[in-house]
Amino acid sequence: MKTAARLIALLLALCCHSLAGAQEKVIVGHSARAALSIGPLLYGIERGFYRDEGIDLVYVSLRADLGIKALLSGDIDYSYSTGTIIRGAILGVPVRNLTFDFSRVLHALMSRPEIPNAAALRGKRVGVSSFGATGDLAARVGLRSLGLDPDKDVTIITLGTDTLRHAALLAGTVQATHMPVPLNIQLKKDGYHELVYAGEILQRPLTGLATSLEKIQKNPGQVQRMVRAFVRATRALKTERAGFISFAQKKYGYSKDVMEEAYKYLIDALSQDGFVDEVSLQAAIDEAKALARTNKPVSQSDVVDYSFLRAATKK
Repeated sequence: MKTAARLIALLLALCCHSLAGAQEKVIVGHSARAALSIGPLLYGIERGFYRDEGIDLVYVSLRADLGIKALLSGDIDYSYSTGTIIRGAILGVPVRNLTFDFSRVLHALMSRPEIPNAAALRGKRVGVSSFGATGDLAARVGLRSLGLDPDKDVTIITLGTDTLRHAALLAGTVQATHMPVPLNIQLKKDGYHELVYAGEILQRPLTGLATSLEKIQKNPGQVQRMVRAFVRATRALKTERAGFISFAQKKYGYSKDVMEEAYKYLIDALSQDGFVDEVSLQAAIDEAKALARTNKPVSQSDVVDYSFLRAATKK
């Protein structure tokens, strides 16, 4: 009997260990590849915060305009493109933002060495990720701050991801484009010009977890675990300076001095535990409505569901 009891106890222990070690594969997508705006997400994966929640989180890069389609089709579980989600939600697409990494954009309008100022950019080509995306907004706001009319003084063309825009700028396909941190820092070191840093003039939600209403309704447990890990990641970014810089050096391949400068940009723009100011969120909604040419009433609860974040932070 004692042998049988010990055998049963051993089997139960093995079963519990197997269940504890089981990892649920989850996919999150965004268009960024070389941008530090996804730094908190990637650092959270690296530090094991999602694994601690039983989630094997995989990041995939895809065009911003394909993100919602992939989300609704189930090809990805979460999107990290908050601006795209806002624009979709005001059109009635069943999606919601859950958290935000940053409260201001991390984009700079960069130009080629032969384009030192706004006057030299007049009549030239400016590349953006996709029309209506946050980077597109950052580029247009930057151009206006320089006294240029985005619709008349330059030709704006879509190029896709940050790496594609970077390549186009180097090749001269475009004379300027919006570049995320830390690409703007490296480009300055290479002789390119930062015409304007949009983060100084544009406070808008940037990156964060978003998902479908179906996911929220059918798998709230997973959503809560994802949000808990998100909160740990953003807090770690703030408190683990040396660790994050070391990780970012290896992940992005930049020098330590570039990453140290980039870290200052991140901390300056970091949200408060995933929440952003209501004024900047409302501005993002209003801009999305203008882009969609709709006047229908849209509340902030129509684009963001903070309930999981409040539970994770006890706010």
